[in-house]
Amino acid sequence: MREHIGVLHRFETVAHVVRFVLIAALGCAIAPTFALLPLGAFYEMSAVELAGNWATWWQGDVCGVLAFAPLILGWLAPRATTWTPGKLLEAGVFGVVLLGASQLVLSAGFERAFLIVPFIVWAAFRFEQREVTTATAAVCAIALWSMPQESFVLVPLFVSTLVFTGLVLSVALKQLERARTELESRVRERTAELEEAKLAAEKANEAKSQFLANMSHELRTPLNSLLILARLLADNPGGKLDAKQVKFAQTIHASGLDLLSLINDLLDLAKIESGAVTALNVAPARFADLREELERTFQQVAQDKSLAFSIHIDPALPPTLRTDAGRLKQVLKNLLANAFKFTSRGSVALRIARGAPGYVAFAVSDTGIGIAADKQQLIFEAFRQADGTTSRLYGGTGLGLSISRELTRLLGGELGLASVPGEGSTFTLVLPLSDQRTTLAA
Repeated sequence: MREHIGVLHRFETVAHVVRFVLIAALGCAIAPTFALLPLGAFYEMSAVELAGNWATWWQGDVCGVLAFAPLILGWLAPRATTWTPGKLLEAGVFGVVLLGASQLVLSAGFERAFLIVPFIVWAAFRFEQREVTTATAAVCAIALWSMPQESFVLVPLFVSTLVFTGLVLSVALKQLERARTELESRVRERTAELEEAKLAAEKANEAKSQFLANMSHELRTPLNSLLILARLLADNPGGKLDAKQVKFAQTIHASGLDLLSLINDLLDLAKIESGAVTALNVAPARFADLREELERTFQQVAQDKSLAFSIHIDPALPPTLRTDAGRLKQVLKNLLANAFKFTSRGSVALRIARGAPGYVAFAVSDTGIGIAADKQQLIFEAFRQADGTTSRLYGGTGLGLSISRELTRLLGGELGLASVPGEGSTFTLVLPLSDQRTTLAA
């Protein structure tokens, strides 16, 4: 067995058990073959008699090998089970029940011998391979002792089935246990690796946020000076600049404002993504105050672009909602600014109405260029726009919607989009009507 199977004391795989049974079957054919051939040559024996004697001899040898080889190997192996008092008690109960049941069942004949199989299954699930082979050997001994003579020819089949079942079950369960242990070890290792990666990512985010904060501060100082000087040149208080030079100064000032807006957006996005922005000032906010501020901010923009602008509040709504008004205004201003930017004719409207029970919906609609279906999710990513070509007509950094989405999550809401290219878009912000969270500090 050690030479051809590799088994030292215990069978480790189902393949070991199968090879052991095959080798036992083949090896046990040698003795009856070489013993009966001379008898058949010297004495007149029919083929049926020779085959019957050969089969009886072979079956007896196979049963002996199957029953006792694993038993001997198992008891020569180092002990693998830690026998606690509870385990010893279970083993004692199992032994008594097994012997009693075997004597009762097998003494009645072979018809109910299959009732012993559940006890072998019990041994395979609860004990080691040594105990399983001991149980099968004990059942085989009782079968030889108790089974009626007319059923004796079936004993080899019963023994072989019992031994094979017990060995395969014990080996398969042991393999499952090893696989489970190995999987748990890998999961622990992977969890530790993921935890390390998470810590590294958090440190990288902190470093990125700190870097952006420092850089924004360093950039704002000279940029503010540039804006002030560009504004002074554009105002031309001394009247020494001609119209072309004033236009150049106005372009410098406008470009500086765009750069300042980009720096602010980058800093906001970095803080949100790293978790630095978690402060919420949750308090009652009046819908009327919200409408007044948004009208004041965008009414002039609407007039400059000759667009109709309206804000409608559903009368069925209560006068206030409970949320962070500052964050809500930031999201709505982003959505309205985008609506005006991408709309050249028609209207921009904000409708505030009830959503699902306990929620309020802010729907910003426009009659602008619309957004293709394949780009409706992409535009919520940083630096992505509906018009992403190098020759696009509309400016911007592509950060506004990404910031709005993250702020919406922070407020406990959802931001959705419905759009038809060439007809316009509707961004819908859904928030709890009464956020029960208290003020959260960063």
